[in-house]
Amino acid sequence: MSIGGKCAIVGVGASSFERRPEQSVLSLIATALTNALFDAGLVKEQIDGLVVQVGSPRGADYDTISATLGIDAGFCAQTWGHGRFAATVIAHAAMAIASGMATRVACVMGMKNSDLGRIGEANNPFYHEQFRENGGPHGEEGHLGMASPVAGAAMAFDLYCQRYGYDRELLAAIPMTFRANAGRDPEAVMRDPMTIDDYRGARPIVDPLRLLDCSPVGDGAICLIVSKAIAADHRAVVINGAQGIRAGRDTFIFGPVGLGMSQQSTRRMTLTEARTQIVYAQAGISPDDVDLLGLYDSFSPLPLYALEDFGFCGAGEALGWVQDDRIGLHGELPVNTNGGQLSHAQMNGWGQIRELVTQLRGEGGTRQVAGCRRAMWATPAGDALILERG
Repeated sequence: MSIGGKCAIVGVGASSFERRPEQSVLSLIATALTNALFDAGLVKEQIDGLVVQVGSPRGADYDTISATLGIDAGFCAQTWGHGRFAATVIAHAAMAIASGMATRVACVMGMKNSDLGRIGEANNPFYHEQFRENGGPHGEEGHLGMASPVAGAAMAFDLYCQRYGYDRELLAAIPMTFRANAGRDPEAVMRDPMTIDDYRGARPIVDPLRLLDCSPVGDGAICLIVSKAIAADHRAVVINGAQGIRAGRDTFIFGPVGLGMSQQSTRRMTLTEARTQIVYAQAGISPDDVDLLGLYDSFSPLPLYALEDFGFCGAGEALGWVQDDRIGLHGELPVNTNGGQLSHAQMNGWGQIRELVTQLRGEGGTRQVAGCRRAMWATPAGDALILERG
């Protein structure tokens, strides 16, 4: 059974995005939920499902949210408290509705990072997670001194540049493009213009990645409400395709399939394989039919791998492909028009999916992509959504 075309995102809401250690995560979630309900024209008593991405201690668990905010949910689920699970949460909601287990599901991601200490430091509650199975959930290797996710991302990008003969300075196109987009979004936390000198002068974090290749830490919450698709609802955004997150020896969180990291092989997907994945088959489209992309970008190289793994260009071509403003607001394929995680807010990709809904509704203001009817969310981990105007 395909969920394509059966469900739609009918409401979106968010808190503000900033470092706010004085405000509880439940308060942030309450604001996002209230705004999403208002956007959908619903009241909380009409919500009978709840799927949460980030639980305690960074966020709040589904049962705490239900009890505190007064949601009587007959279907609940919760994913791991790391990034990359936005599409998984939305797909779970859509499957619950398509199977009759729920009618309207609130999909919630709320977290506070600013008062947990730095990732990689012993006072952070996730410090010891990296030693589970001799490696952390982001590809870091704590026993080798790789104590934060940026280390795995840096190693993968270094290997990518070596394998395909790229100058790492070409990577500036990603953060600079997204920063320019953020300048048009009043909600973005990083709106100051970024020059090439700013980028090259940023301090190194883990070679070859610099500070401006890393998304800023922040707090906030986003809620999306998923319901049955109704043809007459023109503000609804239909979920026409979905694909789950990958796992296995050939998957490395911060690299494309077959890059050669960790246990990966060195066999990259062919362009045909990349362009005929499940998400495209469900929606009945190809990459050529996508008007707008939202890509996971906690670190600058990650959009490159999603572009290749989903067939927008061939394996090893993306770093050259994104040059000359090709992914800019007025380029051939706009990407992360709100600034992405690198400049809008580090919200595990939820901000980008909310932005896709905004664009498909034609509500993007000065950053609106003309004629936007079909948008796609994708990550290097394989999960993806195709959203279409109702």
